[in-house]
Order: sequence, then structure tokens, then C-alpha cells
Amino acid sequence: MSGLGILSKHKALSIVGGTIAAPIVAWVGFSAISHGLFHRSNMSTFSEAYFRLSGSRKKLADPLAFDNYLLEQAQANEQSVSIPELLTFKTSVESIDVEGTETFLLNRRDRNDRAVIYVHGGNFLHRPTLYEWKFADTIARKTRAEVFMPMYPLAPVHSHADAHASMEAIYRRVVSEYGARNVTLMGVGSGGGLAVSFAQRIGELGMEQPSHLILISPWVDITLGNPLVDEYEANDPLLAAYGMRKTGVLWSRGIEDVDPMVSPINGEVRNLRNVMVFAGTRELLYPDAKLLYDRIAATGIHAELHEGRGLNHNFPLYPTPEATRAIEAIVSAVTED
Repeated sequence: MSGLGILSKHKALSIVGGTIAAPIVAWVGFSAISHGLFHRSNMSTFSEAYFRLSGSRKKLADPLAFDNYLLEQAQANEQSVSIPELLTFKTSVESIDVEGTETFLLNRRDRNDRAVIYVHGGNFLHRPTLYEWKFADTIARKTRAEVFMPMYPLAPVHSHADAHASMEAIYRRVVSEYGARNVTLMGVGSGGGLAVSFAQRIGELGMEQPSHLILISPWVDITLGNPLVDEYEANDPLLAAYGMRKTGVLWSRGIEDVDPMVSPINGEVRNLRNVMVFAGTRELLYPDAKLLYDRIAATGIHAELHEGRGLNHNFPLYPTPEATRAIEAIVSAVTED
């Protein structure tokens, strides 16, 4: 073989090697950023990049976009709920009526010994996302519990009073069937705020606390008045304080915005039971979620804080290793006797 032929092969191999090496080097660099800088998995870094590219935050950050969003939701929220067409459930799903509130029941079985009331998020403006439906389906499948998802009334047409009335109806229905000690109350985002504010009133309503109160990225101060909020907002790819504060004014109609009915950070926590709080350190709701946990833990009540280091809003809902671990903790709590 001629020297020229050998050199050509070496050159070709070098090109091939460089082509293979480039993505490997890029992946190593990406992993170093994910793990070293953000202290999270590569999938979680991909998720944040996706959130930023989606532009969904603009609806809450831009005044004009927010006004248009309100008009859209005023109509959409009064319509019957449609489950996303692309979604395939691994448990059964049916729609029932609970004193006027459309409620989805996942995993109805002949013999269920426990139930979960899942209070969806959406900043009090939006129905459950595809990720929430999948998350609820996963919880139902892994816990073998019946999961009740009430489509409680939303802003801008409705406010906290209507939502609390729906929560009382669904809670009474589920507790009458299962007993409070076999019921878990779980809320996500704004639904987490609604769940804890309702839990604070359960004693006044003459009922027993659920076995567990599980809060995922809960919005517990409708005013977002914590001075740390603006600092955390700078890193949040999903939420924006502008639109949330505007929504808070609508949601608190008829009462002061510091009332525990809308800002449970100010409410009584001594009567709660077995509280789990999940919050990412790159979401603007983290400071208040941590503050709520601290208040609960200080009373001696069993409470757990699962911090998503370097993670975003509602991190247990997305397909990441961190979410898998969070779901394992949730399933363990729901299924414990």
C-alpha cells in the first residue's frame, strides 16, 4: 500500500474519531454543568431548557399576554374538562359529579382500602396539564388507591370561596367512604395552597385530618410578599410574580389577601398531620414553602421537606431521576399503614 493511501486512511480515521469524540465531549461538558453547577441530573437540565424555550412563562410575566390569558381562561374554565387526547392511562378513569363539581376518579376498584384527593395546580387559572394527569395516574397505579381529582372552580370567574365549598364536598364524600385515616390530601402548586388552607379548616368543619398532607411546590402566600421571592424568580423558568400577584387579587375577592383561606402561611398549623413538602430551589415559591415547613416542624408535628436542589417548580411531575425518587417517597407515605 502506498504511503499516500496510508495517510488517507489515517486522515479518514481522524475525521471519524473527531466526529465521534465531539458529541462525547459535549455530553461530558453538559453533564459537568448539570451535576457540578446545578447539582441535578442531565434530564432535569434538559427540562429547564425545554421550559425556557416553550415561552410559557410569558403568560404570567408580560402584562398584555397576561390580560389575554385571563380572557381565554374566563371562557375555557367554564367548559367541561377534556382529558388530553395524547394521554394513555394505565388505570381506569371516569367522571363523576360531587355536589356540582366535576370530579375525575382514577383506579376505581372493587376493593380499595385508601384514597387520594389530588388538588391540581395551574395558578388558579388553568386545568390540569398533561404532566399532572400522568402523575395522578402513576400515583393511582403505584399506590393502588382511588384518586379523586376535583375540577374545582377557577379564576377569573370564581374565587377561593367557591373552591373551598367544592373541597369540603369532595372531602366529606371521600372521608365518609374511606375514613380520614385512609385518605391522603395532595396538592400541586396553587392546588397545594388550596389543600393546606382547606386542611387548616377541617377541624372547624367537624372533620378529622387526613392521614397525610402532601404539598408539591405549594403556593401558600397569595401576595408573594416574601422579599426572597424576587431573588428566586430570577432563576424560575415557569413562574412569574407579576401575573401570579394579579391572580391573587382575583382569588382573594371578599377577604383580605393575608387571610389563611388564601394565604395559609398565616394560618394555624398545629392541627395538621404527617406533612410532606416538595419544592425546588429554582422556583419562586421555594422560600414560602420552606417557611411553611419550618413552622410546621417547629410544632413537633411529623413533617418532611424534600428539597429539589437545582430543580424547578413541580419537579416530581416530570420524567427525571429526581421525580422518580420523589414518587417513591410519596407512594411510601400513601401506602403506609
